[in-house]
Amino acid sequence: MNTQNLRKNYLKCIKSLPQLDYKGRLAAARYMCHSEAVYQGEVADFLYVPKLYTAHEQKRFQEIATTTYGILEKIIHTYVDNPKYRKVFGFSKELENLILLNPGYDCMIPMIRIDIFYDEDSGDFKFCEFNTDGSSAMNEDREASNALALTPSFTTFKQQLATNNLKLEAFELFDSWVDTFLEIYTNAKSSDAYTFDSDTILAEKSDQTGPNVVITDFLDISTPVELERFAKHFESRNLQVEICDIRELKFENAAECGPILTTPSGMKVDAVYRRAVTGDIMKHYDKVTDFLDAYRAGAFTLIGSFRTQLPHTKLSFEVLHLPETLALLTAKEQEFVKTHVPYTFKLNTGHDEINTVIAEKDSWIVKPLDSYGSKGVWAGRELTQVEWKKLVSEGAHNGSLIAQEYIEQYEAENLEGGFVLPAQKEPIENDELPKIRKYRDLTGLFVYGGQFKGLLARAGLQDRICAAAAGKCLGTFKVLDTY
Repeated sequence: MNTQNLRKNYLKCIKSLPQLDYKGRLAAARYMCHSEAVYQGEVADFLYVPKLYTAHEQKRFQEIATTTYGILEKIIHTYVDNPKYRKVFGFSKELENLILLNPGYDCMIPMIRIDIFYDEDSGDFKFCEFNTDGSSAMNEDREASNALALTPSFTTFKQQLATNNLKLEAFELFDSWVDTFLEIYTNAKSSDAYTFDSDTILAEKSDQTGPNVVITDFLDISTPVELERFAKHFESRNLQVEICDIRELKFENAAECGPILTTPSGMKVDAVYRRAVTGDIMKHYDKVTDFLDAYRAGAFTLIGSFRTQLPHTKLSFEVLHLPETLALLTAKEQEFVKTHVPYTFKLNTGHDEINTVIAEKDSWIVKPLDSYGSKGVWAGRELTQVEWKKLVSEGAHNGSLIAQEYIEQYEAENLEGGFVLPAQKEPIENDELPKIRKYRDLTGLFVYGGQFKGLLARAGLQDRICAAAAGKCLGTFKVLDTY
């Protein structure tokens, strides 16, 4: 049974229930209103049909992850080893020096979310972007999946699968990250003082044998509830963990104790899960000097290091197509890049294709060089010709944007919940019964240490698929054999 048939059968279950499973939609909406899927005070809206992936799709996603990871690792190693190659990224000297610092472990990209436009009919795809620093939305997937599991539609569908010796299982994105984090830490050159097996850490806090962990970000612009969820999973391994604003960490380098990084509470930091994106760190460079000085001094293990900025920058898609990069790759990897990476270039006033981008606005999308949360991202087809020309011309003048080939997204039928979702309140019913309609899909592959672990699924009706453009999240489930 393939993904399309699974989705059709799920929709049949919904249609078989009164008012498109009104009771289930209400139960799911109530769950989401009081859930952890909240960003800047707003509950993540969701669609009522989850993404259902068989072993075939899961294998396909791992293949994409493995090939992508291998290519990006080659780029990072070449950047470190070849001063000439570094010029293709054009990073500042300050950032370049941070990237060149050896993190003390071999895993160059501990965490990445590979966003793709995935065609469920053909299995083909195009990349949308790479997210390393601050990869997020694991909680959206967890909570949307939890909400749908409460519904009669889900129960009915699950019972149907059971008759075919199939079962549903949610993807797990928190404990699997702690596993990867601890594995990288134990292999790091800076962690020789700690010897422990992450699977057998003792149950008592007093018996802690692992590292003191800090989850750090700029907390005024972060997703605190998701950081707290990760902290709980670190604590379940009997580790001492704190969530700290990166600007509040303190560096000491006393002769008697050597270099140490401490939290405001006085906890010595052994390992850092960095959620602060590199762009924000560079923007506030003079306010994070303690953190950076401690890293330079080897006071702690940073997971991930600044080397993750190479795939994270929006320029990475342009770099992937450059002759200097293609020369690093095998013939198979070169074909992979040419087939799946959209044509991308940095906007500047001297580029030959500026006029083409302006004239053919519906074929292009522009993005800031280093941003997240879809801030500053615009598809040409969203704007008037006058608005588009102004945006592109200013971006070219400032050197602040990339232009990228616009990719048509895969569309699949789905259903809105039919409720407004106010945080920590009861859902508010819309006046009309929700309609089944086609939504455009975005699929994010969470990859930890090079291994595919789970998904972020989003869908929308507009030309961009994001919360700012009324994008919705979807629960995701594996479809597994029971024998």
